[in-house]
Amino acid sequence: MSTSTEPAPHSQTGRPAPRVSHAPYRREPYIRCRMVGLGVDGKAVAWTRTHVLVHWIDDDARAHNRWVHAAAVVRIRRDDSAWRDPYDDFEFYYAHASPQPAGAAS
Repeated sequence: MSTSTEPAPHSQTGRPAPRVSHAPYRREPYIRCRMVGLGVDGKAVAWTRTHVLVHWIDDDARAHNRWVHAAAVVRIRRDDSAWRDPYDDFEFYYAHASPQPAGAAS
């Protein structure tokens, strides 16, 4: 996980904006978000102490990004997600799995 540099002041309040953190590209944690009007499996692409930027692609192949309260988000395993990013870093998500020999039954 990496953290952004010193936050800039918020344009409306003059106070520093919350520090935003990000996972390495294509290694974002999978999440399940359940709240009124929203129920999706996706990825947490950024987060603060109170909010998570949820990314997912819907059934019509449209990408969505929405900030939601952190309390509405739980982390899940990639295999438990209804949506999976086809561009994931597979070695990161499956580092514990040993490679199967060619022709081996699963």
